[in-house]
Amino acid sequence: MSSIVPRLEINSNDPVKKGQIQLIFGCMFSGKSTELMRRLKRYQVAQYEVLIVKYAKDVRYDKGGIATHCGQTLPAVSATLLEELKEKADEYDVIGIDEGQFFADTVEFCETMANKGKVVLVAALDGTFRRQPFCNNILSLVPLAENVTKLNAVCMNCFQDAAFSKRITLDDDEEVIRGADKYMAVCRSCYYSQVNVAASPRVALKTKNSTRFEEEVSPAKKMLFSEPEVNQNKENVSKMTASAL
Repeated sequence: MSSIVPRLEINSNDPVKKGQIQLIFGCMFSGKSTELMRRLKRYQVAQYEVLIVKYAKDVRYDKGGIATHCGQTLPAVSATLLEELKEKADEYDVIGIDEGQFFADTVEFCETMANKGKVVLVAALDGTFRRQPFCNNILSLVPLAENVTKLNAVCMNCFQDAAFSKRITLDDDEEVIRGADKYMAVCRSCYYSQVNVAASPRVALKTKNSTRFEEEVSPAKKMLFSEPEVNQNKENVSKMTASAL
């Protein structure tokens, strides 16, 4: 353990504080921020003082709060380093951190706050678009946490469970904060495919249903359904004959 992270000190004159770290991992579009907001709202309803922190450079959907891809928001304090909020955090019971992979000091901050008796919740990507750890080594929080959740998205190509984020542009930087215009959630096989455009599950569904209908319908029904077309053809032939006469 790094020397800059203090050990938990219990004052015998005060009740023991139950600090903890909860991690919410997942790929892009897996619902990490949605789950973070759900948990934070529960604490707010229970009258806890809740501090919500967002990464200052993430202004995709809301400059003044954390936001989901579908538009849900919660007011938040912006920062580029969590160290900036240490004094402010002492006034709160619960601390929620969105996009935890982007803060350089996430690991040290979370352990320090939990040792002070705070409940710390972190939503973060568990890997880069290359499926490698982030520079801030956020995965080091796993052995320090009381609860770790890994969420899956839906693969935007084959619609199975997706565990990985695939960048669909030529940007090579690790930190490129965007949405569906830059990334796809994909499964293992689709991660290695050449597909870079999200498909629609409804097209596949319509094709599947149409094929299944053709397979399941009886010959008698096929004749019945095709009968109007035959009758129409007969009417056309009759009209052509009459006009020729």
